[in-house]
Amino acid sequence: MAIKKELRDQSLHFVAGFGITWLLSLFMPVIAAALSVMSGAVLREKLQHRDKKLFELGKGSMLDLMFWALGISLAIGLKLSGVL
Repeated sequence: MAIKKELRDQSLHFVAGFGITWLLSLFMPVIAAALSVMSGAVLREKLQHRDKKLFELGKGSMLDLMFWALGISLAIGLKLSGVL
């Protein structure tokens, strides 16, 4: 059961990273959009774990941020290549 929850959570992080980056890139340069989205993702993780310092976040938070980064990277690549 835990694997299904993890798959759902990471899929949503990926889709959120991609979707928000793509949407913001309609109004600003894609690199600025990507930096904004990744900053928001890091802030979200930090707020989710208020008791820890930024560099004390655990493996779960790092995994979440990696999937955010994958979605953001795909949006950057597709936008810069002219596909989006």
